[in-house]
Amino acid sequence: MLKKMSPALKFYDIGVNLTDPMYQGIYNGKKYHECDIKNVLHRAKVSKVQNLLLTGSSIQESRSAIQLAHQYRNEDTNLFYTLGVHPCCVNEFILKDTQSTIDNPTDDIDFNEKLDVIDLNFTKSKLRELYGLIAESCKDNQFRAIGEIGLDYDRFYYSSKKMQLLFFEEQLKLSCFFPSLPLFLHMRSCSSDFVAVLKKFIHGFVDTSDRFDFKADLETGKNDQSHLPCVNNDGNVHYKFSPERKFVTHSFTGSVQDMQNILALSKNSYIGMNGCSFKTQENIECLKEVPLDRLLLETDAPWCDIRRTHESYKHLFANNEVSTEKDDPWDFGLSQAYPEVKEWYKSVKRDKLDKKPVQDRELLTVKSRNEPCFMGHVATVVASVKQVPIEVVADQVWNVTCEVYGQ
Repeated sequence: MLKKMSPALKFYDIGVNLTDPMYQGIYNGKKYHECDIKNVLHRAKVSKVQNLLLTGSSIQESRSAIQLAHQYRNEDTNLFYTLGVHPCCVNEFILKDTQSTIDNPTDDIDFNEKLDVIDLNFTKSKLRELYGLIAESCKDNQFRAIGEIGLDYDRFYYSSKKMQLLFFEEQLKLSCFFPSLPLFLHMRSCSSDFVAVLKKFIHGFVDTSDRFDFKADLETGKNDQSHLPCVNNDGNVHYKFSPERKFVTHSFTGSVQDMQNILALSKNSYIGMNGCSFKTQENIECLKEVPLDRLLLETDAPWCDIRRTHESYKHLFANNEVSTEKDDPWDFGLSQAYPEVKEWYKSVKRDKLDKKPVQDRELLTVKSRNEPCFMGHVATVVASVKQVPIEVVADQVWNVTCEVYGQ
């Protein structure tokens, strides 16, 4: 299974949803196979993925990300995690007795539109629960970023625009209490609002309403660091990002102009890309334009794989004269991204995995479920589009990612 070692390639996957039920063998609420996380992590290591950033998408899933990062800390690859509430999960700030997860939408746009903050104390308690989780985790070296937070205007069947905007801002306010932590951000079809909200925090603003009483924990008077929250002489709270705060807009699928607007926000603004970032020719144009020193890569597993129907698929082939319908990219250049893998992993249907011998499952992926081991596919597309060696892509992106989220 092994080729000669090549130290030149190593990957840092900044978007892994390891808390997703698929890795427990559960698809659409039905159990198909046993948890195979150990094998997923082993394949990642063999595929040169040395660091993984596990995504927190709700308070519940953030706690699960902590648990998984700790449980598998001694496995084949380094696990880090983020903490935050995804825009699709912000209803948990207002709905009692709900366990919000990214795989459990309300699926009711009209219902979401009617939701608002009714029980102020409940919403305060949920924001403080998140604050406490972040504060406690700051003692943990595996905790690397606040997120996934942001806006998603493609999925109002999860949560309304009004609630997304409200709790994006409230979580950014919380983040100002931890000025050295980078952010892990989500943006879908909302570039104008997304950029406007971030600009408020980059330039600084005064919150005259303090709806959720954040100033209760602050002393009146100017803080000795202007980027930390403080109560001014009028009794209002001032918020401003640290000038060194780094943030990544992950799984980017916007236009070239959207990307340029986001990068223009700050020298510490970065773009994260995965298979969904390469679906169309417009996506490929964005990839051409994004500087390597502002680019981070990810799988966003178990989603966002590269598919034969995507514009990017042809970039998995080193030879332009091959048939993308019939030929296997592994035989035409893709294998260069995987120096330790003799042949690519076979995939099986989810209901067939447990029927295979235990000793064989390490070499089997689940059909249509993305994994960190596919990072080489993502890097291959980048190398092809930008016309630079994959070793250069891997090295530069690794260094940038470590600058943002740590070694």
